[in-house]
Amino acid sequence: MKWVAFVVPAIVYIAGASHEPASWDTAELQGVPYLLGISHPTGFPLYVILGHLWSHLIPIDSIAWRMNALSAIAMAVVCLAAYGVARELGASRVVALAATLWFAVTPNIFSHAVRAEAQVLAVMCSVLAIYAFVRWMRSGTDGYFIAAFALCGLGMAAHPNAMWVLAALSIGAATAKRRPRLRLVAASLLLMIAGLTLYAYLPIRSAYIVAHHMDPVASLAGAGGGIFWNYNDPRTPHGLWLELTGSESQTPAYFLASLNPVHLQAALAAFVTGIHAQYGTIGTVLVFAGIVAAAWRDWRTTLVLAIAGTAGLIFSVVYPNESDVERYRLLVSWVAVPFLGALTPRSRGALAVVLQTALVVILGVSAGITFDRQRGFFNRQPGEGGRWVINAVRPYVPRDGIIVTGWLDATSLAYGAYVDHSLPARIIVSDDSLRVQVYRRWAKEHRVFVLVDPHNVNALPGARDFAALDAYHELFAVQP
Repeated sequence: MKWVAFVVPAIVYIAGASHEPASWDTAELQGVPYLLGISHPTGFPLYVILGHLWSHLIPIDSIAWRMNALSAIAMAVVCLAAYGVARELGASRVVALAATLWFAVTPNIFSHAVRAEAQVLAVMCSVLAIYAFVRWMRSGTDGYFIAAFALCGLGMAAHPNAMWVLAALSIGAATAKRRPRLRLVAASLLLMIAGLTLYAYLPIRSAYIVAHHMDPVASLAGAGGGIFWNYNDPRTPHGLWLELTGSESQTPAYFLASLNPVHLQAALAAFVTGIHAQYGTIGTVLVFAGIVAAAWRDWRTTLVLAIAGTAGLIFSVVYPNESDVERYRLLVSWVAVPFLGALTPRSRGALAVVLQTALVVILGVSAGITFDRQRGFFNRQPGEGGRWVINAVRPYVPRDGIIVTGWLDATSLAYGAYVDHSLPARIIVSDDSLRVQVYRRWAKEHRVFVLVDPHNVNALPGARDFAALDAYHELFAVQP
């Protein structure tokens, strides 16, 4: 039955995945791995390297779909781990499966499972680490302890948000019935650090890209490292610092602020509202009843799960530069599964059978209703997402032309220019500052176009209005 917890979500997610490039971060994460390039901070090296292998070894459908499918498989593994931890907390097979399938189709999980997302891979590593740690707490087998910390390191190499799981593992080790030996702790931490060495990919690959002239933007004075190929140019100390820290978005300051206990109340509130948003009122009541039941059975494991589900929320409520804060809160939905599973009656009498049957019915019906609300993901249209802007720009921008635009559309256009070559021989520059004087210097050797939202920009000095693509996209031609 446990494999049903993997196979069913995998099939559903793959069926709901788009075949077209998206926009924003999603388009970047669909394209960068295929090129073995450099993405926006923090670079996500495990995601890029694994995605490169995945997108080349599975030559099915579009590259965008392949990377969406990678998230689908990773999230299906997350579902399998949820089932496993629920079983460790005493859930029956049928209750664990019903709770897992409900989790699998909750809005936040479903929407991130069908698109390219580094956070999904990080969450996969995180929940496998939690599962391994719970197994260690219950069996005392050293291998599970080592695996937990090694997976935590890999998770941080996929996305640094996985670091918050380290708090759960550390407190769990300190409160476990059998304390880990110092040698075991040292070996586990070394393996965790080994996972972080994947970040060496950034300067090494960046140096290779520059040495082999792979980044088309490198020839443009003042452009810096180009998106998809060499974001922040991390072969340099300054570029590597920007890439690793995200300091351009003041991320280090917000990270330090998240360590302030004053934000714990907001994080706990986000946990409650997050559970309610995904599972509704009945589900929220059941989850919190499950927390009580789980704590009664095994307070140590419950503590680990509670910390794992809430620690990362502190950063999510502090950090303001995130337009999709819900991807930082995927673990909130996940920890609900073992807590729902903990509602399985411990006795075997007739009353217990009735209560378990009622619980399964509630979980199953709720899963069905929630799944029905996700039907829109299965209605995929050709040309959706970022494909339309690729098609719209192509007739106006000649080969060897430069397109400057904001991040939202730049990633779609870069996918077309560099990945599937549906926008061949164009150079894409992501720039929100509209440095027209810089672009005018480029215009001496190239045709340069700036794509803007006409609601925000009515005119560009040194550029003429060239074409209206739609109500939100105006193309300007830069004069040399």
